[in-house]
Amino acid sequence: MFHRKTKTRLSRRLWRILLSAGLLLVGLGLPAHSARATMPVPVHEFPSALLLCGEKVPLERQDVWEMMDQAFVLSVYNQEQVILWIKRANRYFPHIERRLRERKMPDDLKYVAVVESSLRTYAVSSAKATGPWQFMEKTAKRYGLRVDGAIDERLNFEKATESALNYLEDLYRQFGNWGLAMAAYNCGEDRVAKSLEMQQASGYYDLDLPQETERYIFRVLSAKVILANPERYGYRTSAIRVYPVVETDRIELHCPREVHVNTIARACGTTYKTIRELNPEIRNSSLPPGRYSLKVPRGTAGDFRGNFEKALSQETPHNGPREKM
Repeated sequence: MFHRKTKTRLSRRLWRILLSAGLLLVGLGLPAHSARATMPVPVHEFPSALLLCGEKVPLERQDVWEMMDQAFVLSVYNQEQVILWIKRANRYFPHIERRLRERKMPDDLKYVAVVESSLRTYAVSSAKATGPWQFMEKTAKRYGLRVDGAIDERLNFEKATESALNYLEDLYRQFGNWGLAMAAYNCGEDRVAKSLEMQQASGYYDLDLPQETERYIFRVLSAKVILANPERYGYRTSAIRVYPVVETDRIELHCPREVHVNTIARACGTTYKTIRELNPEIRNSSLPPGRYSLKVPRGTAGDFRGNFEKALSQETPHNGPREKM
């Protein structure tokens, strides 16, 4: 009996403690919940007048304004994405901007790479478009990029950038304005040309295209608006640790036979992983016979020239290509 009463008293005491704790938690939660409920959500607006590649965006049209508004809202509140844009832009924009200046092309074209891949070198779409500029294999080869079992230059940032600018320049010559050129970059020049002819339309904003392509220009515009002034939309760039430009040397490599990436790495005094990351276009662990232009860590090109022949002579089945049986 004593044990039963003791257990009952303990059970009641435990229940009172749990009940009091629950009420305390609820009580503490009420002000926080109330504060969250009344805290205003920041509402960001894009500028009332916009230019893309120097061409006026007809925001006075309700349909155009709504398309822009939807693209902007989806971008500006995607905080993780925007922060990564800012980080990567510091690394990749300088090269794109320099080539655009040298080619006398609009600076706004750099935002195409943001929309295509979020400036990710290894980006691959469900349709197998690859690299920072999202080239399909057929178009990549048409614009001089090597794509085969050994090398995929769609992943080479500098070469892919040059081919993308060549392609955009050709599209501008064909269609006469940058809006249509970018639309054609997204869905193909044949689709745009046929749509223009069939619909008797004069420009991008009057053209009925696949939904992805109709949204495309507005996504480019949204990336421009946000990245041109991220502080305006609450992104404190001073607090964001950006990715630095990777400083490299370049070597010209002649492979008389199949050469393992480890051999190149040893000749530079670096690692297999470093060579692969600096040259993502290399698809396998070795390079077939031929000539290559590769990036190596800054300051190691001289070491490579002095060490490569020795490293090549020391290749074994363990650190280089296995011998065929």
